[in-house]
Amino acid sequence: MRASLNFRNVAVGALLLALPLTTPGCPTGDPQTPDPPEAPIAIIADLGEMAGVELGATVQLDGSQSILGANTEDLGLTLTYFWEVDTVPFGSAIVDESLVALGTAVGDDDDSAAPDDPPADTPEAGNIAVEFIPDVVGLYGITLQVSDGTRVSDLDHVVITVGSSNSCPTADAGADVVALTGVPVSLDGTGSTDVDVDDDGNPQSLEWQWSFSLIPNGSSLTDTDIFSQGTATPTIIPDAPGTYILQLKVTDGSCTSEPQYVTVLASNGNGQPVADAGLSITLTPCSPSEVTLDGTASFDPEGQALQYEWVFTQVPTGSGMTDALIEGRFTATPSFNFDVPGLYTLQLRVNDGELISAPDNVAVSAVPALPNTAPVAFAGENIVMNATANCTNNPYTGCSCNPCGARSTVMSALGSYDPDLDAINYRWELQGGTATLLGEESLDLEVNAPEQPVTCGQTSQNVVELDLTVFDCRGADNDTVTITFTCSG
Repeated sequence: MRASLNFRNVAVGALLLALPLTTPGCPTGDPQTPDPPEAPIAIIADLGEMAGVELGATVQLDGSQSILGANTEDLGLTLTYFWEVDTVPFGSAIVDESLVALGTAVGDDDDSAAPDDPPADTPEAGNIAVEFIPDVVGLYGITLQVSDGTRVSDLDHVVITVGSSNSCPTADAGADVVALTGVPVSLDGTGSTDVDVDDDGNPQSLEWQWSFSLIPNGSSLTDTDIFSQGTATPTIIPDAPGTYILQLKVTDGSCTSEPQYVTVLASNGNGQPVADAGLSITLTPCSPSEVTLDGTASFDPEGQALQYEWVFTQVPTGSGMTDALIEGRFTATPSFNFDVPGLYTLQLRVNDGELISAPDNVAVSAVPALPNTAPVAFAGENIVMNATANCTNNPYTGCSCNPCGARSTVMSALGSYDPDLDAINYRWELQGGTATLLGEESLDLEVNAPEQPVTCGQTSQNVVELDLTVFDCRGADNDTVTITFTCSG
């Protein structure tokens, strides 16, 4: 478009040459529109090797190379500098306010100041350059934006990599301590270490930082009650019985360790009792509805008599169980009758008259009654035992036979089973014949048949008939088996 416009201007000019001269005093050319002012440009000076620094070193950032925008030369503008912290490593506390203006602003020397630099004593000059000290290892992103009072620049960005050849020390808060209230107790952090050494080859000096993480009920101790704070072996005076947990961090001036903890268990001469609510209980559909709990494993360190208290902490939906329905709830072995299937959770606390234990819990799971299939009984196969008597024929007394000796055998209900996999109970009964039974309520039954008399040329039999009943809590089945003992004379 500009080229065609110029072409037209040339044509018009040629035409005007052929016309009479214009009247004096009249304008003879087109008015010129000045180009608009442009936004300033933010520039952070190249850091060079300073883009990678050691932890603890001061980082200086220089924005003096930033310039006003084009077409602003005659407007009398000056720059204002806005520095911001864009990104910091995890754990860093560096914020925008950490960027502090240099004590001597860049460009405040008249001999070195650029023509566009504002005077050093103006507010705009105060933060042309800033500095900060990184506090942890990692990447720091800093941005600069400048303004001429009307227009602002785009952001310029710089990334500083902060590393460290220094290893963090390792804290060791020492072994747990048993203490008495009112008696000073010393902590021991002397096991803390630092692998680094100074220029003389000596271990770096450490500073110990102790603080309370937990105090028991009734205690009013604070960190100000840690005597000889900052040393490896401070002292505290427990003011209430219970558990105190203290945290230790050590620092070598450049890096602070991860925290370590020590427990101080304080008593007033009477140790805290320990509650034991027993093992969790699972009730099958065949179990009785009454459940007996067992807290007899609870104890007191001094052997003092204990007082018990049981409470429900959870009952199934639809249950009407309450603490008042726990029979003997202030004894070691209370009981209750569950009313609906589901999970019941109970909590036990014990006390020795002065101190109360931490709670212990026990779960009681009552399985809902499912459809039941009776078990199947199998008493085994019938048995036949044959024996021959010892007979003699005397010409004076005739023929006589000794009885066949007693016999013993074992019957097994091993083939019995329950389709629902319920536990099976067994009961054997003698229905006929002569025998003695051992183990009538067990899986295996020992059957003892007595000796069998017989006469010459004859046979005798003892048919032992056994009945086996197998049953779960809701169904039963029977099977019979015979043992035939035949004696021949």
